[in-house]
Amino acid sequence: MKIRAIFILTFLMTAFSIEVLAQFNETIVSDRPGQSNSPNTVGKMVFQLQTGVQVGGGNADNYKRNDFELPAIIRFGITDKIELQTLWGLKNTTVERFNNESKSNGLNMANFGLRFNIFEESDKAPALGFEFIYKTRMISKDYKPDHPSTKFNIMASKGLSDLISITTNLGADFSGNGAQPGGFYTLNIVLSVNDQLSVFFENYGNFNGDYFDTFFDFGGAYILNDNLQLDLYGGFGYNDDTFDYFVTGGVSYRITGWRK
Repeated sequence: MKIRAIFILTFLMTAFSIEVLAQFNETIVSDRPGQSNSPNTVGKMVFQLQTGVQVGGGNADNYKRNDFELPAIIRFGITDKIELQTLWGLKNTTVERFNNESKSNGLNMANFGLRFNIFEESDKAPALGFEFIYKTRMISKDYKPDHPSTKFNIMASKGLSDLISITTNLGADFSGNGAQPGGFYTLNIVLSVNDQLSVFFENYGNFNGDYFDTFFDFGGAYILNDNLQLDLYGGFGYNDDTFDYFVTGGVSYRITGWRK
């Protein structure tokens, strides 16, 4: 316990001591669109909301699934290196198997997290960040796991030129229904068309010792002003004879008035 306490204290002291090295972005930077999260935080005393509407499903022999989701992420910067997060979601799922229909609906996500920017991007090295998510059981019974669980994510990003940048994530996700976590990865390539419009292509997936599922998505984002962004994108995957797909559109908005 003493070693753990010393580690936590050292971590916090280091984070606050290097705050002056972090850079605040004058234009909003959102985790939308795509599955990849940025290694950078929103900035000290900045409030940011990322939300949208998603429809999708899956098809296979004698199987059909339809999904409707309303995810939302709230981010708030404690310092320029540390942010707090809360993640919420509503979901409605209809599944047909051999002409038998079942439905699930309600709150499917009620999570809390912390993101820490370890390094800013430099000419020779990418930006690097770490994220910890605590997944509670404060959700509807249709989606409730046996136990609370956690998710860990290491994030990196690098601009290859004024037009192209790459973001990648790698982590472990505990479901709450067993001791064995699943791994996940993302690889996101962004092309900046101009100062407002960007498009992206992404490969991402989930894996453990028993499976490796991979997916693709693509789309774009448009920045209306320094604090407001709209996005539209979709994705698909074919794994274990099942074709999965989704289309989503959303908005990211931030408030910077509390920042001094």
